[in-house]
Amino acid sequence: MTGIIRRWILSRVLGSALAFEGEAIDAYRDMQERMKRTGGACDESLEGGICHLLEEDEMHRRALIEAANGRLAEEELEKMLSGHPYKGPVVLRPLHGEELERWRVDLERALDQEQKTWIFYGNLQRMSKIPVVRKAFAVLANMEKEHVQILRTLLGL
Repeated sequence: MTGIIRRWILSRVLGSALAFEGEAIDAYRDMQERMKRTGGACDESLEGGICHLLEEDEMHRRALIEAANGRLAEEELEKMLSGHPYKGPVVLRPLHGEELERWRVDLERALDQEQKTWIFYGNLQRMSKIPVVRKAFAVLANMEKEHVQILRTLLGL
């Protein structure tokens, strides 16, 4: 009985995590598409930040799907989540003027979502009794914290 309950709880938790990641991925894809339609590329401050956020959130989703299907061992998780640190916040610049106004609503919405996801993963990390799961949520929480910092930088906060 305990195994069934544990699997059900894990399924619910991972389902919630996937929903958070899915919302962020959709928002970043929409922004990226708008940038492409207006001639943007992934080499400027905004585009580079959004492309990084999209890439990382897609990686989070892949890791969560693998974990939900029981196919993610600790070594694989370590490999998947290692080496991600983004050097962008050093080179990112706050947006100003028309550029800020054009993207403010989208960036604020993304910031709100990333903050919720950061708290969600942090809570899961604190509540988890399984070391590999605790570590996975700690890494994901740290990545989400980085996402919050990127968005705050772009917004000039």
